[in-house]
Amino acid sequence: MNNYIKSAINYINLFSALVLTASTIFTFSDFTRVTLFIFFISYIIEVLMEKKWIGFILDKKRIYFQIMLIFFLLAPLSVLFDDSPKYFKFLYERRLALFGFSIIGLFGLNDKYNIKFFFQTIILISLIAISYLLFWRVGIYEFISNPDRSEIFNVARTQYVHGHMMFNFYLNISLIGIWYIFSNYWNKISPLKFTLYSLTILIFIFILFISEGRTGFTEASLLIMSFVFIEIWKKNRKVAIGLVLIIPLVLFGLFSHHKRMSEKDLQTEPRIYLWQSAVSLIKEKPVFGFGVSNSQEEFDIERTKFQTEEFRIWSIDIKHIDSHNQFLQTTMEFGFCGLLILLIVYVFPIFIVERKKLLLTLMIVGISLYHSIFDMFMTGQFGLIFCILISLLLLTKDRNLILVQEE
Repeated sequence: MNNYIKSAINYINLFSALVLTASTIFTFSDFTRVTLFIFFISYIIEVLMEKKWIGFILDKKRIYFQIMLIFFLLAPLSVLFDDSPKYFKFLYERRLALFGFSIIGLFGLNDKYNIKFFFQTIILISLIAISYLLFWRVGIYEFISNPDRSEIFNVARTQYVHGHMMFNFYLNISLIGIWYIFSNYWNKISPLKFTLYSLTILIFIFILFISEGRTGFTEASLLIMSFVFIEIWKKNRKVAIGLVLIIPLVLFGLFSHHKRMSEKDLQTEPRIYLWQSAVSLIKEKPVFGFGVSNSQEEFDIERTKFQTEEFRIWSIDIKHIDSHNQFLQTTMEFGFCGLLILLIVYVFPIFIVERKKLLLTLMIVGISLYHSIFDMFMTGQFGLIFCILISLLLLTKDRNLILVQEE
């Protein structure tokens, strides 16, 4: 009976993790909050029933998750030095995923977990979200016939699903997932599934191209080029090396046709003066920063010196505006000491992951780092999906993975 209960708890935990992963493409809601509760409660029960602390060894992976915990703890520790707790609660809650998964990293995930399940979930939910918008909220006829199709799609996506930064990041993880399945399960994919996956790739690339988000489109372009390079490298390294010379030209051609890559759009990009404001503050306290709440209050004052009048009017009713750069924001909060810990949280998995998952880890860490240049990532809306993916990379084993053979 005990084994049946343990198995049931394992599956409840796995299912709640899959639902949690599926929910991250949507704006955070009470549904996500309930799923988080079920996930962590089932995990605690799992740890107690299986006595996962027995045989505990502080290996490299556990050390990594303790570094993640240290980064999380910088926020509550900084409140001791904050003059005002105005922003603390809001900014603290956005980091809780780091705390939860740093504990999970100590005891591990159950053996029912398989990263393939999560990629399949992400791919499926991406398709469902796009279909929901096209067929229900926009209307497929309206989308095809309206010359402003990209605008009406993006407005509907923001209203009913999520902003372009999260939505596009999720689609790019889907692209990585399809590549992962193609690369490692090619001998188990039927012609029908191959065709469906290929059509899915085209749909995702099209949606990313019509998005107002430059970051997501750039990531998708770099990913596709990487997939092509890797697969050609496996068969003919000389051709792959030659391809490196062509890739920059192809990328330039793609970027020049994106509607938000014009010189005017780039010059009026609000991030430029948000970054200027952050850099100005960092110069004042470069080593240890201002603390979580203090840094945000100082930033609110500092950005008024750099922002345009148009941005000032647009942002009047917005309660919280950050630097839109994870690295600058962390340096404002905790100085270069905090930035160093943040960088370790990003890149350390590359050095401790199984060799079979190295390319996959490089891609996920790569787009996470790139995304962090243009938005709050680890301490923002992306923290949860990042923690889930890194935990899967480091804590799960997939015996079906095909190790890339070197010539």
